[in-house]
This record gives sequence, C-alpha cells and structure tokens, in this order.
Amino acid sequence: MAFQLFSKKYFRAGAETDCGLKRSENQDAYRCLPARGLFIISDGMGGGEGGRRAAEMVVRILEQAVAVPMKHLSDITRFAHQANAEIRDYAGEHNLRGMGATIAGILLSAFHPGDGLLFSAGDSRGYRLRNGVLEQLTTDHTIASAMGVGEEKLARHLQGILTNVAGCGASFFLETRELELCPGDVYLLCSDGISRQVPEPEMKRILERAETPAARGHALIEASLKAGGVDNATAIVLEFDTIPEVTPDVAEEEAKCPDEPEEGVGDDATPPTE
Repeated sequence: MAFQLFSKKYFRAGAETDCGLKRSENQDAYRCLPARGLFIISDGMGGGEGGRRAAEMVVRILEQAVAVPMKHLSDITRFAHQANAEIRDYAGEHNLRGMGATIAGILLSAFHPGDGLLFSAGDSRGYRLRNGVLEQLTTDHTIASAMGVGEEKLARHLQGILTNVAGCGASFFLETRELELCPGDVYLLCSDGISRQVPEPEMKRILERAETPAARGHALIEASLKAGGVDNATAIVLEFDTIPEVTPDVAEEEAKCPDEPEEGVGDDATPPTE
C-alpha cells in the first residue's frame, strides 16, 4: 500500500543526533520516516554493546509497525511490548545487566490527517509548541517523577534512575496520548541529552526562530554541546502546515487496509529528510 495521505506533504520533518563531548559512542537511535508517518527516538542503557543494541532493537521493531498503513494507531503498543521482550531475552542470553532503552515517538494516522499518537517509555520526551506555548506532553518515568519531586531533591545515586524502559520485563508499559494536530503545530522528540541540558525557554526560542525542522534540530544539538555535551543528544522536529481534507484515494486506501498490521520492515529507513 502507498500511504497516499503522506504524499500530500502537509508536514515537514528533520532530525539530528550527536555523540556529545563526553561519550565515546552514540547509544541513541532514531527513525525519521515522513513517508510512513513514524518518528522514533530511543536512548539505550546498559553500557557498551547493551545500550547501543537495545536502542537499535527498539527502532527496528517499531518501524515494522508501518510496513503498511496502520488502521488503529494503538496497535503500536504491541510492537513496543515485542521490543521489551526481545531486549529482555537478549540481555539474559548475553549476561548484559541493565540493558534497556527509552522510547519517544509519534505515529501519524495514514487516513485521518488531524490525528496522531504520541507514545513514550522512560525519560526521552515529547514537546509541543502551539500558539507560542511550549508544553511537555510526556511523563518522565523516573523515581523523582513517581515521587513528585525534582531530581535535585533525591540522593545522588537515585537521580535519573528510570522506572520504565523497553527491556525492564513484566513491568513495562507504553504511555500513549492521542494528538489532535493543528496548522502551525511544532512537535519535538528528544533524548535527555537535550532535555537535561537545554532549558525550556531556550528550547522554545529555537523552535520558534529556526526556519526549518532540520535547522531546529541542528540548533538544539548545538545548544546541548554548548551546555557541555555530557550525553548523546538526538532531536526530531515535526512542523505542520494546513491539515488536508480526506480525498477519495485516501478513503479507498483505508477501506482496503487490513485491521491488523502486517509484519515486515519498511523500505525507507533512511537518514532524516525535509
């Protein structure tokens, strides 16, 4: 199937990632797939091979969800649980303690232009800039967040500790939030290499002033590096124009779409594009 709706190009997307100044390896992974309406960031943990592989497993498995247009956006949850199970199994087989990965993603409806789904696990974040207001839409799955206190209020060994990531086993869950897309909306997905180093007022300034999603992503990475670059940093930026009407070709495609997503990997897992 052809993803007829996304060929109408009513949004633009750009992304960038950087290892940072203190790390020798980038354990963030991402997919920016505008032709299939899927955007994912994953921040690996567990050190060495474990973190890098966990993040790549997340994005590889989740992109299978859009091998064909997905009729029900909530079906992405099944793929997230598959990633959780496969990471858990791999860690057990290879004695990789603490292996896991965060998830932050947006899935756009292939049939209803104003609909999308934001999904997350861990502390990679999703933000929305709308009418001059920047809002964090995701919840950090950390000890501090669960206790309702700032990280600085906790003992150092508890700061930044995650309570939910792909790979954590039976306790894993995917937080989801339905999105009603509006013209002019700007969405940001980012790893904590950005959210912990770039203050929200500066984040807002960058998202408002940079001309393109790619330029915004680049500016956010530069701001993270300027702040010390202590972690891998990844950003995906989406900007929406006029939301189109549903046309007959899109309606026909929806009628032919299977209720359950088919397995298989999409063929446009390429570097981010405008």
